[in-house]
Amino acid sequence: MGDYTKLSFEDIQSITNLYVDAMVVDFRPLSLGISNSNYEIKTSDNRYLLKVSNDKNIDQLLGEMTILAYLKENDYQYSILPFKTKKDELVYTFNNVYGVLFPFIDGIPPGPNDNTCFEIGASLASLHSVRGPFEGLRPCEELSYPEQVIYDYCQLEQCPCDFKAAFDEFIGDRSEGYFSQDFAKGIIHGDLYYDNTLFDHNHIKAVLDFEQSGIGNFILDLGISISGCCLEKGRISPCLIESYLKGYESVRPLPANEKEYLNEAIVFGLLSISLWRIKRFKEGNLNPLMADSYKQLLYRAEIFKQTVS
Repeated sequence: MGDYTKLSFEDIQSITNLYVDAMVVDFRPLSLGISNSNYEIKTSDNRYLLKVSNDKNIDQLLGEMTILAYLKENDYQYSILPFKTKKDELVYTFNNVYGVLFPFIDGIPPGPNDNTCFEIGASLASLHSVRGPFEGLRPCEELSYPEQVIYDYCQLEQCPCDFKAAFDEFIGDRSEGYFSQDFAKGIIHGDLYYDNTLFDHNHIKAVLDFEQSGIGNFILDLGISISGCCLEKGRISPCLIESYLKGYESVRPLPANEKEYLNEAIVFGLLSISLWRIKRFKEGNLNPLMADSYKQLLYRAEIFKQTVS
């Protein structure tokens, strides 16, 4: 799914030349990502990850790079900073495409298990421990779909009936208490599923794809990550949640209100990614074949609520 934009060898060489004077020896498209085209590039002495944006505009990419630069300055050990072009630009443009160039990091996307969940939980807590001030960093609602945006969308005529029904059934009466909370805020990833990480020798090496990142509620970020990491046979596993929270709380203990509303945050996490898919695939044309893929998240929310009720 990561090769929407088809680049020729000549295109790859021209983009590489924007960064370094080196001959491309080989390249290959990578089957990673939904809203990007990704390529591994090999020169005689280096390897790079080239990303072409299929969904974000240049300003949105620059917003993501600003967050990555902030994390680098504040010693968040799991993020990767892209290269700058010869013109000192973080985002390249070439003909009608644009994107970024990263160092290629060796590692393995893990499968969900107790160790994976513990490690990702700890890495997310480390992200949530990065201190402000956060001036100049975008709010998460510029790119993602936090709780209030989900609620407001449910009031619109265009909202699919099954999406609104899921909100009413799985959040319902708890929404008033949830929205009354003063949850802790800071930089959130917004899409920390296990396939957005790289592991080496059973330890997390890198957190990838900060495309949905911004300033938002930590509890929503936690809910999104749990909903996409703590999976066993496609269902959210209470045992894996326990392992995830052990990792998370080894770095950042959960405040009382986050503990109280964690189950609602997990459902909001599923609804957030579901709405992302609705906007891209059902209302948009990023990949019409995935127009109904949002329903998978609604079903996962239904099974989760049955499990914890």
